[in-house]
Amino acid sequence: MVDLSGANDGQKKAITNTEGPMLIIAGPGTGKTYTLVKRIAYLVFEKNADPSSIMVVTFTEKAAKELLTRISDEFMSIDVDCKININDMYIGTFHSVCLRLMKEYSEELSGNKQSRVIDAFEQAYIVCRNMEEFCHLRGFNGHIASTENVRKQEDWKNSMKICRYVNQMMEERVDVQAMSEDEDEDLRFLGKLVLRYRSLLARKNVMDFSSIQTKTLDMLDRDERILQAVQEKIRYIMVDEYQDTNYIQEQLVLKLAGKSQNICVVGDDDQGMYRFRGATIRNILEFADRFQKDECKVFYLDENYRSEPGIIRFYSSWMADSGAGCFDWGKYRFPKRLKACKTGKSDAPAVYACAGASPEAEKEEVLAFVKKLKTNGNITDLNQIAFLFRSVKGSEAREIAEFLEANGFPVYSPRSEMFFERTEVKQALGCIMFCFPHYIQGLKNDSFRYPISSELKEYYKACRREAVTLIRDDDALKGFLEQWTTEIRDLSDDSEEGLLDILYRLFAFEPFRRYLEVDITGKPNVSRSARNLSEISRMIARFSFLHNMHHITGSNKEMIAEQLFNIYLKYMYVDGVGEYEDEANYAPSGCISFMTIHQSKGLEFPVVVVGSLGNVPKKEYDPLMYSAECRYFHRPPYEPREYIRFYDFWRLYYVAFSRAQNMLVLATKKDDPKYFGTMLGELPKTGAFHKTDQFEKVRSLRFRRVYSFTSHIGLYDGCPTQYKFYKEYGFAQNKMFHTSVGSLVHATLEDMNKCIINGEKDRVNEEAIKEWFSLNYRSMQEQTGYSLTDEQQEKALSQVIRYFRHRKNELGKVWKAEEEINLVLNDYILQGIIDLVEGDGDTVEIVDYKTGPKPDIRDNPHRIDHYKKQLEIYAYLIEKRYGKKVSRMHLYYTGTLDGDPIISFEWSRNAIDETIQEITRTVQNIEAKKFELKAQNTYACEYCDMRYVCEKR
Repeated sequence: MVDLSGANDGQKKAITNTEGPMLIIAGPGTGKTYTLVKRIAYLVFEKNADPSSIMVVTFTEKAAKELLTRISDEFMSIDVDCKININDMYIGTFHSVCLRLMKEYSEELSGNKQSRVIDAFEQAYIVCRNMEEFCHLRGFNGHIASTENVRKQEDWKNSMKICRYVNQMMEERVDVQAMSEDEDEDLRFLGKLVLRYRSLLARKNVMDFSSIQTKTLDMLDRDERILQAVQEKIRYIMVDEYQDTNYIQEQLVLKLAGKSQNICVVGDDDQGMYRFRGATIRNILEFADRFQKDECKVFYLDENYRSEPGIIRFYSSWMADSGAGCFDWGKYRFPKRLKACKTGKSDAPAVYACAGASPEAEKEEVLAFVKKLKTNGNITDLNQIAFLFRSVKGSEAREIAEFLEANGFPVYSPRSEMFFERTEVKQALGCIMFCFPHYIQGLKNDSFRYPISSELKEYYKACRREAVTLIRDDDALKGFLEQWTTEIRDLSDDSEEGLLDILYRLFAFEPFRRYLEVDITGKPNVSRSARNLSEISRMIARFSFLHNMHHITGSNKEMIAEQLFNIYLKYMYVDGVGEYEDEANYAPSGCISFMTIHQSKGLEFPVVVVGSLGNVPKKEYDPLMYSAECRYFHRPPYEPREYIRFYDFWRLYYVAFSRAQNMLVLATKKDDPKYFGTMLGELPKTGAFHKTDQFEKVRSLRFRRVYSFTSHIGLYDGCPTQYKFYKEYGFAQNKMFHTSVGSLVHATLEDMNKCIINGEKDRVNEEAIKEWFSLNYRSMQEQTGYSLTDEQQEKALSQVIRYFRHRKNELGKVWKAEEEINLVLNDYILQGIIDLVEGDGDTVEIVDYKTGPKPDIRDNPHRIDHYKKQLEIYAYLIEKRYGKKVSRMHLYYTGTLDGDPIISFEWSRNAIDETIQEITRTVQNIEAKKFELKAQNTYACEYCDMRYVCEKR
């Protein structure tokens, strides 16, 4: 039974009403996630809903991880021996759920391989590098760039604007072909702009985030069989943060629900603040209107468990206000009355003002207030305090942060975009730059093919000075860089070395080695240098892929550095790079958090200081977008245009104010900010604060992390230090040939097995295998940028053909292929992907593919024993989930040329408890960050990019 004893009346109604459309209006701190978790458990355990029939859409991947953790906790509390595979449920963002749907039904789309997914930066980067395709459109100068001169200077800004237009048009499902033929010249320009953008993405075989949703909805619209299959499978849909959804997301939800209409949406119209991403508040305000009258149930979660009564009264009053008559809420928010569940420990106020007549006075007031909280014993850890701003890159946030740090109070502000100002970043970039004499000469003479701004030029000169300073005191480093300089200057042919090789070999020298040896368990600023170096590795890896420059050659040696620094890093510099954030530890101990109001959404802090009070509502009216909305969107404009800026302003600060648990402070460097002056005058000053109550601790976010036997457990057991670099720090892997061949063989075997599973065994022959192999190879090239020689391709293909010939008479036994399966344990989730399950009736055998030659068991006992334990876990998971007995387990070595390619084991449950305990100890070591040990064999080192660092130790 699902325990609802802790639920209030509103939550119980939302949990137990499961059929038909439902709107849950959930105010801040009212237990929204608790309600969703209990509702999912109620569906599974009380209504006997199949987990695979449940879809839960979250706003962020972080929210999805927290939800999965809490669901697995709930399931285990109900049934310790729970056999439910939580991965059967569709839980994630709209984008991840759509990608899963397309992957699951891709066989029905003529076997097409999915396009590579690109993020927002790469989307803008592709547009920027192909600006010539757009800039000659009539209307470009004016709507995108104000003048031709501005266009040339601000390509990045222009590309961002193009992306905003195309994303909005695609998410509104505009008929851009009709728009491109419109009589209105401006609309005609917009239609042609989107058509050219679509053509560009199609040629590059990539999908942006908007395309993911568009293609999924197109798939459902186009193929009635797929639509029917999906609707029959997914019976219950829940959408969190519904106030931040857009038109296409609403259409996806309604389409997926079909006739059952079992849609439950949760949100708070007062917390809608993503209009700039295309979100519309009308989705939640008009949700009930999408159904027959009184068909949609509406429940309010209005009991606030987070904030002191005085804080709730303050932000409720803020929303009830209308800026002294500046605007009228009208029908554009739901009326609500939040009730405080907390009882204040004293009669002292919970909301204060911290005002200074000048910026200097504001900083002094803030410092005195923070000191007082420590002295009074209100806080025991600085992480109980959070400062919220519209932007942490602005002068107010930066100056306060610097002032606090100068006075001994560490600040954690990963989104202040200080990345390029960090010493370790300048040192690394300067050393790489030093290896390319042609680039250094161009920097001195200002003679570049791709010119850069004077600001960036000065920055690169500063990077070079950092490198010169390092080599002045280190002859070994100097010799290393001079050797690379000579080799690159004299290079006339191809080479096997690339930019990442320079970077990783650089780490063998000081100060980089010292950066990588720090205590990873310390405060964020201790390991910040190492994490920033890992960010550089990922940036270089992405550059190498996007520019197809994996190696330094005689033909590209003069251009590779210029394209890296003057094109790729130029736009990274302009766009800004954030620093590492631990999503489970959003408020690190010993630091005051500085974050944007948007970043704080969904979080809570004992003490919240809200800045940026000098801001005013921004009028962001775009005549072209408004014209498109009136003529081509599927719905007419909704909110009054003259009030939109006020609505958004009020909602933004409502989110900020409602993060506070025990104390809310409004901080300003002005005596009378236009929209906050009256309330600031009425609030007591922080100087008058004398409460001695101890405030609450910061709520810890616990994620039950997913560990894969192969990519986590196996990697750590092979070399904990390697795990630290690749998994904990996230350094990019450089030499990928060995993994590319393995992935290619696995993907082709998967195609073959899934064809058999789909009842098309007669289609499987050597010609079909060659076709699948060719498709997979092209897909691999597009996804990774790596190419194989003809000999390497033939070698990989021959492994699949040999397998087919060897097992031709046993193909009919295929039951499952690439089966993802999970074991939920107390502190983590163990994940396995089983290559092949075959058999008949209640007995099956499992097969794991290895793409190397079959080893001699006597020479490799530890590695074979490791694989055996992996198979034991897989067998245990199969039996637990499907109730089928596993009789035998096999390792199949596809690279074996002669003799039997199989190593087989009998399966016995006797050893499984010990194996799980062993894996649990490994996970505990990983989570305790015990990475001191190094590899005990040379195999782990063979392809490790950090071997240079280890050799130097």
